[in-house]
Amino acid sequence: MNRLMNPNSKEVRIMALVYIIAGILLFILNNDFLMIAVRIFGVILIAIGGTLLYTYFGKRLSVDTSPLFAGLPSVLIGILMIASPESIIAILPILAGILLIINSIIQLQKAFLLRDYGFDNWKITAGIAVFALIVGVILWLRPLQSVAFILQIIGCALIFEGGMLFGFDHTVRKYKKRFEKEQNDFFN
Repeated sequence: MNRLMNPNSKEVRIMALVYIIAGILLFILNNDFLMIAVRIFGVILIAIGGTLLYTYFGKRLSVDTSPLFAGLPSVLIGILMIASPESIIAILPILAGILLIINSIIQLQKAFLLRDYGFDNWKITAGIAVFALIVGVILWLRPLQSVAFILQIIGCALIFEGGMLFGFDHTVRKYKKRFEKEQNDFFN
């Protein structure tokens, strides 16, 4: 457990390199990467659903119909994910957009209630709600472009995080050497 909390310098550099490579892949190959990921999840769903259906039909271990009602949709959704990953990718931002729109309308109503109760900073809450509403509408109206943009942001964040890990590791090693030198000079 201590090793997870305090990785050595080599592990930090490897982790930073993995972050940077993953970030570059997400930034450049975001649609291809997403299609592959959806297809992999489709295969996993088919395997899980197939196992449940085999348990229900093949082994007949239970008279309970839950393996049937969980396995059949899993297989069907998995087949859809493999055959048409674009449709699954398009559905997720639309659902996220709808949820953001609903939540932002609720938050906007709360901002107006705060104004009615005399809260001075109600405009900040209203501004955040309007921003969330705009983002929700964009996700809802342009789902595929939104996913690509979000993946590019995640890719940039991973590249930045990898660079920060390299920088922090270098700084820690530099100050550790300085500290150890000062300690040796002090005791000698």
